[in-house]
Amino acid sequence: MKVKVNNKEKIVPVDCTVRMLTEIVGIKENEPVALALGEEVLPKAQWGETMLKEDDKITIIRATCGG
Repeated sequence: MKVKVNNKEKIVPVDCTVRMLTEIVGIKENEPVALALGEEVLPKAQWGETMLKEDDKITIIRATCGG
């Protein structure tokens, strides 16, 4: 199944959850990130239960130090 992560096409399993996607793209469980599915920010507590659908658009923002 195809989804877009930060405007780049990504192939993921059909039964992929948001949590699985974060593992696929290399985000560690405790890494400080914000994630939006479509236009809505998705709380981390919902990542394991939220299933992705074909053509979903996901935006991942990683926190960084510095200014």
